[in-house]
Amino acid sequence: MATENETGPARAGQGERVDQGEKDATAAGTPRGRGRGIVRRVTTTGAGLVGMLAVGAVAAFGSTGATLLPPAPVPADQVQQVAVEPGPEVTVCPGPARLTDPETVGDAQFGPAPVGTTSSLRAVLEGGGSAELGAFDGATPQGIDRAQDADATVATIEDPADGAVLAVRPEPGDAPRVAASVGSVTTAGDLRGLAAASCSRPGISQWLVGGSTQIGSSTQLVLQNPGLTPAVVQVDVWGQGGAAVLSGGGQQLVGPGEEVVTLVEAAAPEQRRLVVHVAASGGLVSAYLQHSVLDGLVPLGVDYVVPGAEPAQDLALAGVASVGEAVDDPHAPQLRLLAPGGEAGTARVTVHGEDGTVPLRGVEDVALTPGVVTDVSLGGLPAGSYAVSVHADVPVVAGASVDRRGAADPDLLHEERQYDRAWVAARALAPAAAGDAPVDEDGARAGQVALVPGTSSSLTLAAVPTGAEEGGDDAAGRLELRVRAYDEDGAEAGATTVTLAGGTAQTLDPSTLRAEGSEAVVAAVTVDVVGTRGDLDAVWSVTASAGPPSGDDGDEAPSLLSVLLPVVDAPAPGEVAVRASDTAGLG
Repeated sequence: MATENETGPARAGQGERVDQGEKDATAAGTPRGRGRGIVRRVTTTGAGLVGMLAVGAVAAFGSTGATLLPPAPVPADQVQQVAVEPGPEVTVCPGPARLTDPETVGDAQFGPAPVGTTSSLRAVLEGGGSAELGAFDGATPQGIDRAQDADATVATIEDPADGAVLAVRPEPGDAPRVAASVGSVTTAGDLRGLAAASCSRPGISQWLVGGSTQIGSSTQLVLQNPGLTPAVVQVDVWGQGGAAVLSGGGQQLVGPGEEVVTLVEAAAPEQRRLVVHVAASGGLVSAYLQHSVLDGLVPLGVDYVVPGAEPAQDLALAGVASVGEAVDDPHAPQLRLLAPGGEAGTARVTVHGEDGTVPLRGVEDVALTPGVVTDVSLGGLPAGSYAVSVHADVPVVAGASVDRRGAADPDLLHEERQYDRAWVAARALAPAAAGDAPVDEDGARAGQVALVPGTSSSLTLAAVPTGAEEGGDDAAGRLELRVRAYDEDGAEAGATTVTLAGGTAQTLDPSTLRAEGSEAVVAAVTVDVVGTRGDLDAVWSVTASAGPPSGDDGDEAPSLLSVLLPVVDAPAPGEVAVRASDTAGLG
């Protein structure tokens, strides 16, 4: 890995585009929207009658009937391009890890949490603009101030009681980089583990690949509505036997400014493998799963399952760690796949390591049954951190799980090892456009992550081919990534350029970017693609670690882990095409 250390200020990029889908969804629920729907139906019916008359004319007169119809009207006004000012960029954070309600499990006297959970939230804004941080508990949002002479705004909140909403309003002509994350650390009990995630933007469709509802597992679905209108949410669940039948049709109502928590096992029990789809109408929502596992009384981890890519044929994820587990080891890394459509297909799975593609028998071609969730073991890999790409002939969603071994449970007489589990969501691979080049001299933005306070971090960076490689050969070309680190005061702590050969993955400790002798705590990292990327895409993640080591000889690594995905910039503001019309609803 070639690196070049340097320091210097970061630059801003593009801004945010107003989400037109949210406006349309809101308008559809108003009386005016319903009126437009009636007009459209009447217009459609009239158009159908005209079409029937035209067909009759062809049959009777042996002509096309074009001369019988009036010419198409000419628009009274030409289309004009109207600039759209950027609106506030809203990012929603999960709440702290929470236990299942004791009344639900039936024994309020049972103490599943012998120690407390330490939670924290960190938000970072690099570039111009103002930011406010609020909570779903109804408290007044608090402004976030930038330290004097700082390169970025950094805010840390200890022990948040609920989910949070970060609203950023960019300055005109500026495009800030926004990232936030939340993490909860519990060192003992049912919730033992590190549950962490990057905060994400609300949307109308979200795929959650991970979790289970078999005996010993609990999966909570959390729906958050940061908007001002209620949202109707349709929840669909798939398992190892196909789509699950949910009571009530799977619909839920989430009021404005509300969080709704439901137990998936109550609606879809005994699902060893789980994929959940959330579709919202009337407003935008955020969704995530909190998954925890117990083997009897031994905790086997807790983590958030966050939204990944929509169904696509080319996907990838980074941060799959291996310690050399065997193929049949139940704690070996697992890849989860689902083809939610109606067609069967095949997925080609490729593992990318430090030296290139790693051959793994049995996963080159994975058969996909439509609607059936499939888990593929990634055991047999040498110790290291990897990226995984999936190229399928039908649209799929994907995710992965990673287990990390901990010490034996001190409360049990026999040596039962504790584990922690992390879920990794996949993102879609984007082929480079012809003549693809960076937007400015700083490079094309590849995302940013706010690091979880009180944890150590490691980046997994990969240059993944955007298409399937014939024969599994490594891809040609190189990818240069510029990595910058910011400290808790918002100052740039250092930067480096990482050069990756096509089809390879590397790890990087962000603390090594600090100047020699510096004790600054790295609070955030940004990644940019320098130069053209060709047929390679930058795929990366941050693995956060906390807690005591496993106790094994020579193993000093913390035994709790979670994987955070980078936050990508919102679409840039631009122009929309509009045309004036004297006819309401028929333009």
